[in-house]
Amino acid sequence: MNGGGALHGTELPGGTMTLRRRTEFAAPAAEPTRSRQPEADQLLLLARRFAACEPCQAHELFTDAFGLYGARHFGTAPAPAAADLPAVSWWHGPTVHQPLPRARRGRRPASAGTVPAVRGSAGRHRKREASAVQATERRAAARLLLAQPLVTADAPAFALIHRHVAWLAERFAELLGYPLIAGDGFARLVKAELGPGAGRQLLLAGAPGTPRRYAALAAALAVVLLGPDRWPPGQLATRIAETCAAESLTVETADLAAAVAQLTEWRAITDLPEAWHGADHALAAALAAACRPAQPEDPPVPRTTIPVAVRRRLAETPVLLVQELTGLEHEWLWEAREREAELFADFLGLVAEIRTEGVALLDPAGELTDLRLPGPGPLAEAALLLVERLVEELRPLPGEPAEVGVPIAEALIDGILGDVADEWHPEESGGDAERRAHLSDRAAFRREVLELLHHLGLIAPAPAAGAGRGGWRLLAPAARYAAELGELPAGGTGRHSRR
Repeated sequence: MNGGGALHGTELPGGTMTLRRRTEFAAPAAEPTRSRQPEADQLLLLARRFAACEPCQAHELFTDAFGLYGARHFGTAPAPAAADLPAVSWWHGPTVHQPLPRARRGRRPASAGTVPAVRGSAGRHRKREASAVQATERRAAARLLLAQPLVTADAPAFALIHRHVAWLAERFAELLGYPLIAGDGFARLVKAELGPGAGRQLLLAGAPGTPRRYAALAAALAVVLLGPDRWPPGQLATRIAETCAAESLTVETADLAAAVAQLTEWRAITDLPEAWHGADHALAAALAAACRPAQPEDPPVPRTTIPVAVRRRLAETPVLLVQELTGLEHEWLWEAREREAELFADFLGLVAEIRTEGVALLDPAGELTDLRLPGPGPLAEAALLLVERLVEELRPLPGEPAEVGVPIAEALIDGILGDVADEWHPEESGGDAERRAHLSDRAAFRREVLELLHHLGLIAPAPAAGAGRGGWRLLAPAARYAAELGELPAGGTGRHSRR
């Protein structure tokens, strides 16, 4: 393991009796610097790669290099009887508009008639209560780490993670192959690469990261990793700027300030009295752990086991489609789906929704996601309206061949979003000011709505036909947000409404 475990088992250089007093101070300071040099070199290589990226590539490179992305799941869980319907298509299955019972966390509780009465031993009852509390705490800690892979001591839930850190490390390694690096003041879950099209990005100084800011961040982390525990006023920023110049990285003062602010937010840098800066080398090393995403010239990475590979995609993405799996992965998942559904319910409180086209893990609490649908804000509202109406128009009828994705005409997207804009009357005032701001740039509004649906796995890019440009395909999981097929208004004009 790079970073956090770099010093374990390392022997200090030997010395004679005449040098002992001197080496008591010099040797321990020199050894960490040498041991961290490989990680610092990789960070500077990463900084150069960031500088050469386009913005979307830079987001993907950061996601894969640092693994500091959150999970992304839909929020509304199905009724228990509708959860495992592997012979039913999402196009025709239950939707989130149906009345839903209270969603469960963990294992389904036994019915009242099958719960044995507590007899004789209050101690046994207390043990069961203690076990239930422990399971709840562990699930809450695991959910927090999946949503927020770096948790520092100033977070309210850090004590909870620290209490169960050994169990969490074992379970994350066993189920997802994720190392958990824990120190006195932090816990860092090292996630795997997500690959192209993941749609995750870091906010640096309140704005989406840019190639230059990502490059400055990687260079700043390398400087902190190799530097002293305390930096005099101004010297840290100066050293980062010098390092960027030595690596031929073109960065602005604002990029450097954003990098320092991000490392401060991560607690790798702390503000000390009189404008000094402190550095947490253990935390910096944990951040640098595994910061070497694959490059084209690298040899193939040894393939992980099928269960771990599939679980990672289930745990991190809204929907896993069968077409994204190999034959062996599909066979394993379908045979193990009930056991895996119970496993994820116990470990993370997620409920499986299984359909012919794939599996979605849903979070009844609506917390374990960085994007929400339905969600707050005009973009989420417009996206929900768009996907509902697209499904109404394009959903195949029962009995028709049902592809996982159906093409969407560009004119249909424009027409629906035009209707949405008309509904958001531009002269309205008060709480609709945010809506009007979005409508001031219709092209950007359209692009952002489609990107949101894409990142949620409800639409996908369609390949370009000939010399034309590619469009979009509506994916079957989008029908989760449509009206029930048997409850459509008589005046519907979509394919599903034909009689």
